[in-house]
Amino acid sequence: GNKLTRQTAAQSLMYRLVTLDIARKEVAELLKNNRFVQLNASWCPDCVYTQSVFRKYDVIDKVKFFEIGKYSRGTPDFENYYLAFQEAANKKNLPLIFVDGKFVATEHTFHDWENSKTLEQQFKNLGLL
Repeated sequence: GNKLTRQTAAQSLMYRLVTLDIARKEVAELLKNNRFVQLNASWCPDCVYTQSVFRKYDVIDKVKFFEIGKYSRGTPDFENYYLAFQEAANKKNLPLIFVDGKFVATEHTFHDWENSKTLEQQFKNLGLL
């Protein structure tokens, strides 16, 4: 049993609780250092949709995806990262899409752009195309 105890202790040392303060700093850095950012969860259908739009226009490699889905909903990590992104966007949604540090779109925005046949022009305006 001794080996197991040492292993568990090592794992808990590696694990770092993400406070809201840490999350805010990391999100600010991410938005500063990446021109195009999407708050993403692999289990979120709307995130999959916006990714498919980026893929369709062959710009997915330009977008930095923050995968919040790797944290369990309800944990401090998930909640604090989600809150930090919500504060940055001044909006509660998944996905949240940022350009040059500013919130620009959700999946609803992409649907609107597609329906009005302006998506390609919008992507050009944002510097994606």
